[in-house]
Amino acid sequence: MTQEIITITVEAGQMTARRKSRKIDQRRPVPVWAIVKYAALTIAGIMLFREGAARALAYRGYFAVGGEVFALFLPIFYYCLSRTVRDLITDIKNGFKPEYEED
Repeated sequence: MTQEIITITVEAGQMTARRKSRKIDQRRPVPVWAIVKYAALTIAGIMLFREGAARALAYRGYFAVGGEVFALFLPIFYYCLSRTVRDLITDIKNGFKPEYEED
């Protein structure tokens, strides 16, 4: 059993491997207002769910989880809607031009 030594050289036309550097120390901090906003939305969603479950219990006469469970997704709905509106406003300002041109 012979062991062969393989050497790889970088010649013209070949790229060297690039490593993505992780800059853990340079991460953008999360603003406190964002944490407070989503915590308030979560609490509001829980309160809406509990109120909806109580009303549904009174209406149905038995406990079951129905559409009121979607109140728990209030932070996710808010994020999706706000992101969509933000992108729409950006598109309107830019005249609906693509961000990049395809060659």
